[in-house]
Amino acid sequence: MCPVSERDSRLLKFFGDVSISRKPPGNAVPSPPIALSLSDSPTFRRAESLLALSERLLDLLAAHAPDDTAVKAHEFRARLDGLRHDLRAERDARRLADLTDEIAEQCGAFLDRTRAYRTDRETELIEIVNVLREVVDAVRGDSLHFENEFVRSTTAMGRMVEIEDIRELKRALSREVLSLRQAVAERQTNEARHYETLTSRVQSLERSLVTAKAEATTDTLTQLLNRGSFDTAVRGWVTQAARQGTTFAVAMVDLDDFKRINDTYGHPVGDRVIIAMAHLLRGMVADGEVASRFGGEEFALLLRSTNAGKARDRLTELLRHLPASYEYQQAGETRSVIFTFSGGVTNYVPGDTPESIVKRADEALYDAKRRGKKRVETRPRSFLRGLVG
Repeated sequence: MCPVSERDSRLLKFFGDVSISRKPPGNAVPSPPIALSLSDSPTFRRAESLLALSERLLDLLAAHAPDDTAVKAHEFRARLDGLRHDLRAERDARRLADLTDEIAEQCGAFLDRTRAYRTDRETELIEIVNVLREVVDAVRGDSLHFENEFVRSTTAMGRMVEIEDIRELKRALSREVLSLRQAVAERQTNEARHYETLTSRVQSLERSLVTAKAEATTDTLTQLLNRGSFDTAVRGWVTQAARQGTTFAVAMVDLDDFKRINDTYGHPVGDRVIIAMAHLLRGMVADGEVASRFGGEEFALLLRSTNAGKARDRLTELLRHLPASYEYQQAGETRSVIFTFSGGVTNYVPGDTPESIVKRADEALYDAKRRGKKRVETRPRSFLRGLVG
């Protein structure tokens, strides 16, 4: 009997090791068993593709889970890792059915936790779960169908050992092989169509999630990063600086007398001023640095400056080169508005947290406001505060 490949071993574990032998007449030497291996059939390859597709969906769900303790995202990702491993290793059709129910239960519970947290993304997440269930159900259904057909053929083949006539044995074996081939051909067509449909849905989901993620991290008015994205970024910068022993600067920028601009010119002009300020800040930051809208007329920056003084100089230079006025069209007339900003800067020192460094930059901003506006101030970490944490 020929050696069984590792791939065949896995599939034989799934479908059962099948071999037949012909009962020899009289004292003749028995014929060697006939090993039947269908591990290279397109049906098996497509089943593995469907499992890979389900793993891909689990990756999507884990990647787009909100990074928030309220929804237990860390525990959810860990559980998904375990389910992905089980799907990769499982070859038993009935166990796949149990995995399907567990996946749906885990994802459903997670969606319940995230419903209040991110309503605008609930539709995409539910769609992932539905497609995932459909994929795993397809794998389970195809496997059970083929297993039943295979068991039937195996039973028939087992009875062939009672056939004495070699010609009748060949005819019986030919009928069973033809039956299996027809079952495989029938599944090939259905699986190809089903797999193409599912793949198209997954690709559509991926595109939708990319768009949703961009919208969730971007401020609609200015197209800068929003407050949530800045909070995530500053946590990462603090962690990296603490690990590598480096430093960076945080700057808070606020438009001066913005309420007066809104009251005098109207909110549409106020929005244009905010957009103009965002454009200036976007042009100031270098690659890898962060400019975000912190809220209202306030902005937050993460700069690769080694000390607060250098970051202050960059903002002061921007302030110095503000245009004398900004023109805009209103009711067919060309009008103009003047605006300035104040800034506060601090730099990271060991022991800082995301909250402490942002708070200190905000305090520096208020220093600038108290000292006359249209200026940039710095605030180092106080010695006493450093001692007490």
